Amino acid sequence: MSKRFRTRGIKSNKAYQVDELADVAGVSILTVRNWIRAGMAQIDDQRPTMILGFQALNFLVAHKAKAKRPMAMHEFYCMRCKAPRSPLGGLADFDPSTPTSGRLKALCSVCECVCNRNISAKDLPEVSKTLDVEIRGTR
Repeated sequence: MSKRFRTRGIKSNKAYQVDELADVAGVSILTVRNWIRAGMAQIDDQRPTMILGFQALNFLVAHKAKAKRPMAMHEFYCMRCKAPRSPLGGLADFDPSTPTSGRLKALCSVCECVCNRNISAKDLPEVSKTLDVEIRGTR
């Protein structure tokens, strides 16, 4: 399935053919056909295949929600492991990028690659309760 698609152009009160929906969503025709195989509702089984806009929106919103990976404040998303992980040794560095936000950097506890997480400066005390955070440069 397509990693990125646009839902803003899909009108809920309009019926789309497969190629029209592909153009509006910014994906290929094959991707829309894969969505139909995965459970996107269609009007009937006749050709041309027609999909109602509100049904396409419902399917795509649910598809986006399924891809979310919610994490706790002390977790980082490891790009190598493709999963939320705790930092190695409970250590993290905070690099402020603006006066109100910055980036936490830590090592993955499984594969030891560098993991990053953008956080607000106001969330830093809450993160410091569970992690040993060292503040690097100042802005």
